[in-house]
Amino acid sequence: MSNTGNRRGRRSRALLWGLLADPRGWRLLCAVAAAAALCLGIVGQWRMYQAAGLDGSFAARFLDLLYGALGLFVFQPPQLPDTALSAPLQVARFLAPAATFYALADALVLPVARLRARLARGHAVVCGVGPGAVALVAKLRAQGTRVVVVSDAGHGGPPDRVDDPEVPVLVGDPARPAVLRAAGAGRAEKLYVTGPATGRNAAVLVAAAAVAAAAGRGRSGPLRCYAEESDPDVLDALWILLLRRPASDAVTVTFFNTARLGARLLLDDVAPTWTPASAGAIVVAGVPPFGRELLVEIARRRRHDLGPGAPRLPVVVVDEEASHVVARLRARYGVVEAMLDIDCHDEPTGEVDLDRRAHARAPAQGLIEQIFVCYDDEELALRTALATARPPAHRSVVVRTGRTSPLGDALRPGRQEGQGAMDAIYDGLVIFPHLDRACDPEDVSDDRLEAWAAAIHADYCRRRLESGEADGGNEALVAWENLPEKYRSNNYDQARDIETKLNLIGCASARMTSDAEPFAFTPAEVDLLARWEHERWMGNRLANGWRGGEVRDNDRLIHPDIRPYDELSAQTKAKDADMVLLIPELLASSGYRIVRSPNPPTAG
Repeated sequence: MSNTGNRRGRRSRALLWGLLADPRGWRLLCAVAAAAALCLGIVGQWRMYQAAGLDGSFAARFLDLLYGALGLFVFQPPQLPDTALSAPLQVARFLAPAATFYALADALVLPVARLRARLARGHAVVCGVGPGAVALVAKLRAQGTRVVVVSDAGHGGPPDRVDDPEVPVLVGDPARPAVLRAAGAGRAEKLYVTGPATGRNAAVLVAAAAVAAAAGRGRSGPLRCYAEESDPDVLDALWILLLRRPASDAVTVTFFNTARLGARLLLDDVAPTWTPASAGAIVVAGVPPFGRELLVEIARRRRHDLGPGAPRLPVVVVDEEASHVVARLRARYGVVEAMLDIDCHDEPTGEVDLDRRAHARAPAQGLIEQIFVCYDDEELALRTALATARPPAHRSVVVRTGRTSPLGDALRPGRQEGQGAMDAIYDGLVIFPHLDRACDPEDVSDDRLEAWAAAIHADYCRRRLESGEADGGNEALVAWENLPEKYRSNNYDQARDIETKLNLIGCASARMTSDAEPFAFTPAEVDLLARWEHERWMGNRLANGWRGGEVRDNDRLIHPDIRPYDELSAQTKAKDADMVLLIPELLASSGYRIVRSPNPPTAG
């Protein structure tokens, strides 16, 4: 009965919110109030006439009663007999002006907001509902960016309030080009699509591309679109489709995953107290999307820091579906199996004894070094983290929350010592505001493309150093974060070209599965793709002002390998072949494999 009552309550609240959030609902209420005020005004006057004993029937006085009731809407009370106001008239004289006020607001204020949105230029359009969209708006406003919000009250539940009078909020379906035009998307600098992982975000991007093309953005610069997509399969389909299609002149599209971005930022924050190179075990309590991405990111960083031959890091995972989730991660991301020794505990969240589970493997695996609490239920997460971090343990505990709170601000990383009793008691507790951090526009990037490009660069550096080339003579032998942009562009182009190469030999990328068959290129395929890779590389260099020459000169943009493939040295050809052979490893690191088409292309 309680669950049924809760569902009914949620449905009632959703219906009420839909009525209040949508301007059409307010207009309906205004019309009902106006009709009620008119009827009550007529009835109230007639009762007063009857109480005063005046002659005349209701039909004979109807026009006078109607005229008097209409006067209530313009603050002009009717001529009434000298008697007490009737109850219906008391209600009508307040209800009628209220309807008038709303009608004026709807006629004047709302069009002003729409006009501000239409006239905006160089602004950001945020499409979506919920705390993620609100956090993004707050970040953009803090940077001084003008923002227009498009909120569809019919999808995703009640939108959180945007408490900024300078931000126009338009209610409508952002998948409709007319709504985006009303938000000024044709003149905007950026457009963000936030919300659950559904094909709806893709529909918004299609509408945005149509609006940008109609506005001539191909000539004035593309509209930069950032679409949130947290479902791996949906993201795969959209991202691969984007790679296979030529880039649009009107829009550029980047997909982002708040859970993945948040996991990366969290590990950046706690790096001074915990690193993947440490020997102690860690605990991850809760594996919703954020917890899953955290495990993958920990594995990737451990391999990056220690290499593929490093001992596996002991990890205790506590969640109702720990075994199921971890099995999927192991099948999809080989780096998880290679880098993490995971011990799963399938326990209901309400029954977790994190103190006991945190030390379950301590005698064999060493002391617990770090505890991450990642439950979606923030109240449960905070309660669990506070209990686990309490003295005398003084464990290092990190808890994920949605938005910044006073408690989280007091316990944020880098806080000053001696701030008071809370700091002394819970000095090992860090509260990480996931949405506030991961919605930062500067952190919104296509992290999969970034990972592929960074891996290509790391392989290049490794091969250069193994060949004995001193790092002082090559400015490209630096960390990816410090690599000059002129070299980064080549890595990005090479990463984007992976799907094109696979299509040339009748292959494609697909999600990694536990029963995936091993893949290997044939010698003929390696030769074909190596030639293709050289032509792509040479075209990129020529487009960026490089030219051929006998001696490499980075300052003068001269490179000896800018020549036909058949004229290259055997060593240079081997480098192109090595980049082709690296593709399966790059895909595997991101949870992909290569599959062959049943109908491969024929030669010629």
